[in-house]
Amino acid sequence: MEGNLKAIPLVELLELIHGHRRSGILELSVGRLPLSLRFSGGEVVGTAILDWEGLEALFTFPLHPGEGAFRFSVGPAIPDPPLMPFSALLGEWARVNDEWDRFRTLVDSPSRVLEAIRPQPPYEVFQGGKSVRAAAKAWGVPLLIAMERAYMGVREGDLYPLRRYAWYALRIKYQGRKGKTLEEFESIQALLDGTRNLGEVIASGVPVSLVRRYLVQALASGELTPPGRGWLLRDLTWEMEKEEST
Repeated sequence: MEGNLKAIPLVELLELIHGHRRSGILELSVGRLPLSLRFSGGEVVGTAILDWEGLEALFTFPLHPGEGAFRFSVGPAIPDPPLMPFSALLGEWARVNDEWDRFRTLVDSPSRVLEAIRPQPPYEVFQGGKSVRAAAKAWGVPLLIAMERAYMGVREGDLYPLRRYAWYALRIKYQGRKGKTLEEFESIQALLDGTRNLGEVIASGVPVSLVRRYLVQALASGELTPPGRGWLLRDLTWEMEKEEST
């Protein structure tokens, strides 16, 4: 079974699979963002955005996308327990989607680096510049909680966003394989020699929007497969959404 999310809204599709107690893999794509959900007996027992697995990844995916594609492949039932009861999962997914939308009005993605104006608890972790994802690890809290704290810090004037992202530290070495992504972005191909990070590539004059679009296409197509590519792709697509809306 496959189709377009314009014809069958995602919530209806999920309820259909649940109601018929189907087992298998549902693959979704909204723009360049993929999501896979594993069903067993109509319950969601696994989910991932590329290599980013679990409910934290799931709840960042739009529950009510305006468009997108889906494909459901029937498979055997497996004994894994549901991630959450189905109705509770849909409710929490909707709630967390709303929270992400609210927090991203001030902080476009968890990869955004913030600086502490007044380095007092809990914002001292941002002193010297840290991303929200790095702060979540330092605090030992879920990413959504860290994003809420960052949102409050920016709103209250305790934090301010710097003009860089955590992914600026990535070093990418082009291996000489002529892929569709690099054909489209030939202007940065020579700079991807592994000797400089992406922040240095941007500092050399390559627009950040061009580097971001390259990364999104390369990650989505599988030409780049670094560890953490799932959360990286999610953050980059969020940043592109913000960029396109301004």
